[in-house]
This record gives sequence, structure tokens and C-alpha cells, in this order.
Amino acid sequence: MANEYQSLIARCEGAPYNCRLGIRVESVEPERVRLRVPYQDENSNPGKALHGGVAASTINIAGALAASTKLEAAPSVETATLDLSVSYLAAAIGEDIVATAEVLRRGKEIVYSDVDVRNDAGKRIAHGLVTYRAFDHAAEPSARHRQRHASPTLPAPQGAELIHGARTFVMVPFIARLGMEVERAHDGEAVLHMPFKADNADHGEVVHEGALAALIDTTGALASWSIVGLNLRYKASTVGIHVNYHAPAQREAVTAHAHTLRRNNEIFLNSVTVSGRTSGTVVATGSVTYRIVVLD
Repeated sequence: MANEYQSLIARCEGAPYNCRLGIRVESVEPERVRLRVPYQDENSNPGKALHGGVAASTINIAGALAASTKLEAAPSVETATLDLSVSYLAAAIGEDIVATAEVLRRGKEIVYSDVDVRNDAGKRIAHGLVTYRAFDHAAEPSARHRQRHASPTLPAPQGAELIHGARTFVMVPFIARLGMEVERAHDGEAVLHMPFKADNADHGEVVHEGALAALIDTTGALASWSIVGLNLRYKASTVGIHVNYHAPAQREAVTAHAHTLRRNNEIFLNSVTVSGRTSGTVVATGSVTYRIVVLD
């Protein structure tokens, strides 16, 4: 790989959250990158199936890295993912995954990256689109004054009712490592907390966007389970997630509140809002499409 990308690779692999996932950059060229995530039990669900949050995180990381291949680093340049969309196509069982990201379009501020995730045999595992922003405040200083933050619009959850087994839901290795705790899981509503941890962070002690995606995925899934009751005999999986990132959560625990908007037989459509636990600032919002095959 060209020497010009060595610092970019080191920064990507050295971010605490990326390092814990095991991210390895295999190739970098202008507007195209390839990443590998070696199999680890701690990234998996029972049965050695890769956790959906790992796939979503990998898509976010690969898309952002591809976008960064033609960006000039400067103190005045603010970079962040604006939008992440993930479709889950198949399970990765006890195997590495490889993500290939390619820039589709590069605008003045916005970069769109397409990301394909496969196993080494070529089976498609997931597909995603990452919308990334790079904004130079030095070029437009008045932009700092054009800001607005809203409070969460979902009603406050009432009580701490939990379906049976709700707390075991967050004990799978990947989610347990992130430190998620369940406050509520009842009648189509779920509330989860995630503490700030150094290895959940990106550079600058900000909660990693991949960790936020995993939190949204998990909270939406638990809201779905809270309707039918957690039963390990039922086959279930996330069909897709869509995340909008609003503001960084710097050294702050976050809370995710999910609400099932509709159930259509096996399909559950969920809305999720993530807020800072101390500041109350909306950090991210998302939607989770989840499937549970209920055995009558």
C-alpha cells in the first residue's frame, strides 16, 4: 500500500473500538478500501454467528475510510458519518468477513460510499451505504452559529417492566462487551443504556458510530421480542437498520429508546432514539426492521 495512506491505516486500526473488533486494513487506494474482520467468539451470537452490530460497524468503518482517502486532514475540518443504511443478507458462521468499500460520489461536503461485506468464499453477508461529511469550518466560519438541537420526541417510558429473559438478551459476548443494560422491555417498547467505555470509543473519546449502530440494532430487536416474549426456539434476525447520526457523545453514557411502530406477522418495524444520559442531546436516531418466526 502507498506510503501516503499509512497514517490513515494506522488511525483506522488504532481506534479503540476498531481495534477491539479486530479490524485489519488489507488494501487502500483512492476512493476504494478493503477491510477484514477475523472471526472472534466475542464478536458473535450463540452458535458462532456474527453479531449484526459487528457487520454494521464494519460497514460504517469501511465507508468512512474510503471517503477519507481523498480528504486533507486539518484542525478546522470536521468529519463524521451522517447516515448509515445496512441490509443483512446472510449469516457469517465462525468465519472472517471482508468489507469492500467504494466511493460512489464525492460532493463539496458529502461523500457516498457503497460497502459490500462477504465471507472468503464470496457469499454476501451484508450490504450498506455510508453517507459521510467533511466540513471545513475555516472556509465558512459563520456555520458555527447555524446550529439547532432538539430533545427526544418519544414519550418517557413508564416503569421498568421486563419480559422474562430480557437481561439475558444483552449477555451475548459482543453486547456484553459494550456494557449494555436493559431498563425496560415490555409491550413493544425497550430502553437500553450503554456506558461510556474507552474501548467503545473512536479517537477523541467519542462513542464510536459503530457502537451506536449496534445499540440501535439491539434495542429495536428487544422491542420486537417484548411483544411475542423471548423464546430461543423462535428463529429471528435483523432484516435491516437505518441510522442518522446527529451529535457526538463525548465521554457520555447513552440511552436508547425503541418503540415498535408496527407488527405485520413476522415483521416488526421499530423506531429508535439515542440520547446522552447526562446532556439529553439526541445523538442518533434510527429504524430497525426485525423478523421473528413464531412457532405456533
